[in-house]
Amino acid sequence: MWSWLSPEPNGALAALAALQPDATEAEKTPTPTPTPTPAELPLAVRWVLLVMELALVSGGAFLLLLSSSVIGALVRGLLGAGVVVQLCEAAAFGWGLVTFLSWFFHVPKRDFVRRLAAFGRREGRTCMVSVLLHSVATVALTTWSEDQRVWSWENARAAVHRSDGSLATAEMMKNLLLAPMTEELFFRGMLVLVTVNRLGSVEWGASVSSVLFAAIHLANARHLGTQYSASYLVFQVLWALLVGLFLALKLVVSGSLVECFALHTINNVFALGVARNAAMNLTQPGVCVSILASFSAYALVIAKQLQALRHKASRDKTL
Repeated sequence: MWSWLSPEPNGALAALAALQPDATEAEKTPTPTPTPTPAELPLAVRWVLLVMELALVSGGAFLLLLSSSVIGALVRGLLGAGVVVQLCEAAAFGWGLVTFLSWFFHVPKRDFVRRLAAFGRREGRTCMVSVLLHSVATVALTTWSEDQRVWSWENARAAVHRSDGSLATAEMMKNLLLAPMTEELFFRGMLVLVTVNRLGSVEWGASVSSVLFAAIHLANARHLGTQYSASYLVFQVLWALLVGLFLALKLVVSGSLVECFALHTINNVFALGVARNAAMNLTQPGVCVSILASFSAYALVIAKQLQALRHKASRDKTL
């Protein structure tokens, strides 16, 4: 399914190919050394190349993030509109990242976008099921515990309003639309594809991206005591690991990055009501059962994606 990523050497291998002598010099060389294909390289060498490429694409993404921030600052100076600034920053980062990936994989940008932007009835059904399951979980969480609620409408209302009571439009657009878009482009669109391209393993691609996706949430530790409680931070990191693994597997199974973006947005919408400042008391049966049920639900859908992945792999071998 992902063979279109490497029809020719790309990434670090493309750099090695560029170092090979050209046709004129090759005629003078008795035995020119051909550039190895990824499958011909030892696994240890592929891991070394992967680390180099992950450093390269992460550095490129960081530079794009800085550039988009500069563009946002210029727009803020001209217009002063928070929503427009957020849109411009996200658009600049997204366009730059897609351009960078197109160059990295040696795939035309239009073809790259066409392959990852597919969204049909199957993807629509998956999103509807996700909304339904999150709704059921929300109802259960708001009625289960009497003393402390893991999820409440009061938390959701506080999340969508500023301290002065006005609607936090720019913040909500960033948290519910733009942040999922940029995170999916980087963690799934970039990290998963780079790992699959180099190692030839979708399982490793999903694992690497999900671990890094969870690790990046540790940055919220700087807000401990002010915005987040320690128990919420632990919950958020573990939840990000599960959600990241599910979304990465969903990408490698369906091939649709748009579907991952939609599922990520749905998750963030329902996460608005989660208590962030209060410590989660796991001794309360309602809290403990709710958290275990939520983790178990994601574990089940991850197992289903792994089953679908194995089925797809066996079907491809028979073709």
